[in-house]
Amino acid sequence: MPVSVPASSAAFGEPERRAEARSRREWLALLGVLVGALGFAASLTCICMGMRNLMVQSGGMCASGGPYQIAAGHECSGAETALLFGGIFAMLVFGGLYATATSAGGGLGSTMDAASLMWAALFGALGFNFLSLGFNPPRAQSGTAGWIISGIVFELMALGGVLALLSSARDWVRRGGAPEPPSFTGHAVRAAVNVGAGASGVPGSELGPPRIGGPEGEPPPGAAPLPKRLNLPPREPGGR
Repeated sequence: MPVSVPASSAAFGEPERRAEARSRREWLALLGVLVGALGFAASLTCICMGMRNLMVQSGGMCASGGPYQIAAGHECSGAETALLFGGIFAMLVFGGLYATATSAGGGLGSTMDAASLMWAALFGALGFNFLSLGFNPPRAQSGTAGWIISGIVFELMALGGVLALLSSARDWVRRGGAPEPPSFTGHAVRAAVNVGAGASGVPGSELGPPRIGGPEGEPPPGAAPLPKRLNLPPREPGGR
C-alpha cells in the first residue's frame, strides 16, 4: 500500500538538501581552484623555461623545416617546442579551470580577480626573463636593448593586473568581507498590461489602452501639466 508523505515533511527536508548540494559545490570549487592554480603555475614555469632556453641558445628566435636553409645555432629543439607550445596549451586549460572554479566557489574572489592574478603572473614572469637576460646577456648575444624595452613593457602590463587586485581587495575590506552586491536588481523594463483582459462578464476587463494617472484618468499627484501644444482640441464630426 503506497504511503503518502505530507507536504510539510517534504518541505522540511528541502533546506537540508540545498545545504548539502551547496556544500558539495563548494568542495568541488575548492578542488578546482587548487588543481587550476597548480596547473597554471606549472604551465607558466614550462613557458618561462622554454623562453629562457630559446633566448640563451638561439638568441630568442629559431626555425625548423621548410624550404629555406636555417642558420647554424637557430634550429628549434624538441625541448623548446614542447615547453613553449605545451605550456601555452596547458595554461589555457588550467587558467580557465581556475577562473571558473573561483567564480563558482562563491567565496573570496571572482573571475575578474582570478584573471587579474594570472595576467600579473604571466607578464611579470616573462618580463623578468627579458630584463634578466637583457642586463646579463649570453656570451654570443649582442644588442639586448630590445629585450630590456620588452621587459619594461611587460612589467608595466603586469602592474595593471596588480592594481586591479589591489582595487578589488580594497572594496572587499570596505564591505567587511561581505559578498559583492549584484550589478542589477529588479526589472529594468515592465510591460503595462490590463490584468484580466478579455474575461467576459467581468467589469473592468475590457481591452483598451492602458490608463495613465488616477482612476478617472487624472494625472498622478505632483505631475506637471501637459504643454498646451499637446492639448489638441477634439475634431468635430465631418471636419478636417
